[in-house]
Amino acid sequence: MIFIKFSSLINQCKYLFTEHATRLKKPRVIQFPVIDTCNSRCQMCRIWENKKSTDISVAQLRKGLASSLFSEVEGIGFNGGEPTLRAELAELVDVVVDSLPKLKHVSLITNAYKYSQVIEKIQTIGPIIKKKNINFDVMISIDGYGEVHDRVRGRSGNFDNALKVIDFLQVYPLVDNIRIGCTVIRENVYHLPKLLEFCIKKGLYVKFRQGVPHQRLYTENLLDPYALTVEEKYEFVEFLEGLIKHYEKSIMQRFFYRSLIQQITNDGPRIAGCDWRHRGATITAKGELAYCAVQSKSLMRNIAEGDPNDAYFSNEVHLKEIIKTKCANCHHDYVGIPAKEHYRHIFIERIDEKFKIKAKIREIPGFNMLNNMRKKRTFNKNLNYYKSSLATFNILLNPNKKIKVLICGWYGTETLGDKAIIGGIIHSFKKCLDDDVQFIVVSLFEYITRITALQMPEFVHAKVVTPEEGISLIEKMDYVVFGGGPLMGIDTLAPMQAIFEIAKQKKIKTVIAGCGVGPYGEIWHNVSIKRILELADIRIYRDKRSKEYAAELGVNVINDSVAEDPAFTWLANSSVSTKIEKDSSEKKVLLLGLRDFPYEEYARHIPHRDRLTIKDNYEKTIVKSLIILSEKYPELIIKPLPMCTNHFGSDDRWFYRRLFRDCSELAEVIDDSLLGHEMAPVDYFNSFKSADALLAMRFHSLAFGLGIGVNSVALDYTLGKGKVRSLAEKYNTELISMIDLDEHRLIKAIVIALEAEKPNAISLNELHFTSSLNAELDKVSS
Repeated sequence: MIFIKFSSLINQCKYLFTEHATRLKKPRVIQFPVIDTCNSRCQMCRIWENKKSTDISVAQLRKGLASSLFSEVEGIGFNGGEPTLRAELAELVDVVVDSLPKLKHVSLITNAYKYSQVIEKIQTIGPIIKKKNINFDVMISIDGYGEVHDRVRGRSGNFDNALKVIDFLQVYPLVDNIRIGCTVIRENVYHLPKLLEFCIKKGLYVKFRQGVPHQRLYTENLLDPYALTVEEKYEFVEFLEGLIKHYEKSIMQRFFYRSLIQQITNDGPRIAGCDWRHRGATITAKGELAYCAVQSKSLMRNIAEGDPNDAYFSNEVHLKEIIKTKCANCHHDYVGIPAKEHYRHIFIERIDEKFKIKAKIREIPGFNMLNNMRKKRTFNKNLNYYKSSLATFNILLNPNKKIKVLICGWYGTETLGDKAIIGGIIHSFKKCLDDDVQFIVVSLFEYITRITALQMPEFVHAKVVTPEEGISLIEKMDYVVFGGGPLMGIDTLAPMQAIFEIAKQKKIKTVIAGCGVGPYGEIWHNVSIKRILELADIRIYRDKRSKEYAAELGVNVINDSVAEDPAFTWLANSSVSTKIEKDSSEKKVLLLGLRDFPYEEYARHIPHRDRLTIKDNYEKTIVKSLIILSEKYPELIIKPLPMCTNHFGSDDRWFYRRLFRDCSELAEVIDDSLLGHEMAPVDYFNSFKSADALLAMRFHSLAFGLGIGVNSVALDYTLGKGKVRSLAEKYNTELISMIDLDEHRLIKAIVIALEAEKPNAISLNELHFTSSLNAELDKVSS
């Protein structure tokens, strides 16, 4: 068995060194829409508008497939329209399996609307396919859970009918593989997680593909269903990132999703492979021959009338024109072997997946030392890249704003807490500088911060720029500010240090604005943290412990200030404070501000096995405690709130879904309304305000609870290392360590919080941060 796998891997080595897609080959795969009509009324397709279909006959198909062109075909997909509407489907399948000598895979894609007919057709063609031991795959098109699917498909009851077909397939022995295919358009883009959860619980694999204008579907000029807004693109991209990290097992499919993400976020060229570039063909319902169905012209009117081999190879100029002008912008879900430079990474990942080579290498004595040397070299290379950046950009600044402030930090990876931080910083600078300020926000990943800018009125007239663009603007700035999360030991310190180095060289005032310090990282990370702190003209920490950490690094902190986290400034701002009318019923709302335990960051000092034990106990204790609480309070509503909704900060929505996925006891009490698409910060603010109690884990979930006025219980996932403990102790909040977490103590603390009177929000008098900033700005200006 190992020999067979190894032989297969050796056979793939040719793709590492040659560009396989540069020469047209006989097709290995065929797409075969057998009918040009459909009984769905899909928003993203116009086939259903056809009243009749002129289809290739069984005899014509047999004659056409006799061509030597098809001698290498290994896979064929029957689709439509709706293929089960084709009366002669069984005869067509019979011709295919008899005519294609190397056929290994047959797939059928169906909408499953007429479920009895679909089941009957599958029962008819199953024995035909299996008589030659060919793999039989059925894909059910489902574009959302329940009514969402019915809306996309334009047919009420379509989802329920599809369930009947799925139930049949899961016990039918002649189908080898069942898949769900979801086409993503505007109608369903915000509803993908519910479909995924449905598929996971049913044991079904689901593949997601972006709806695109499509020649074969008569939608090449149809735009509205596909024209995702900026917010919709963001949500789709983050969902794909979650699939890559938490769900998709196929290396090739993960690579396709990664390619699609780059196309959507950066308008980058497609890097995913496509068999239709060099070894794929389409036979249309009419019997026409084409390359890909999305862009190819008809190469011949009917494969039974002429020589398919000649038509296929004599039109290569047309295929090359498609590749030259269309492929880079194609989002279609065709797959295949990518270019050799990309395939090498896939090959290495595949080898490692089979033989665990990377894990074995890590066990070699001296590996950690060599790996750290490599990481340090990479960090310094990035630092030097940004410090020597000479690029210029045409970025127009507002001439009516006399003062320019550049804010950098972990923007582009921001959590809800980071959004509150920048809201507070912008508010405070405007207060201190008479509102005559333009803000430039440096973002590590612009597409994320641009969503934040759309959500927050504070960003009006602000510019979101890349680190390179920000560096080019430094000499035009009056202040350069680090104001996004803690100064912590991560590789993205490199552009932040470069920004502060250049600002100092150009004599621009630099500010550390209400930041935490820590957790520490590797030696070079800690050197960078210290350097950024020393380059600052103004240092304001969010707590005393952060000031102590800075002193531990060797920074002279005697004249430094300590104030509240700037998020408190935003929370106290009257423009976001709204009066929430509590439900008059006796139902109590327990808000959850939890996250996956980030043990690699905060438990580096303890053995790996112990880290996993803490994580496992944490998750089991949470679920067990919530079950007991739901029995104690029959009217309790448990409401998970995601403080992070992007993959860079570990999207909390995926954690919550996994945590409660198999817990039927909590199904009726979990309110998952906040686990859909990302909302504006003020909407999450209002959820805090309407809660009776909060179980907080992320630092800023506790900050929101205290700043808004919610009885809170805090979990110290930093294991006594700082921020959560420091904040909880300062405001006398119940704090439970993750190390000795148990349900008895946790339940007791939550019960007290639920039963207590609602507290007042902490009073900060125009906030320490704003007054501290004002005092420090006065010092450096005098």
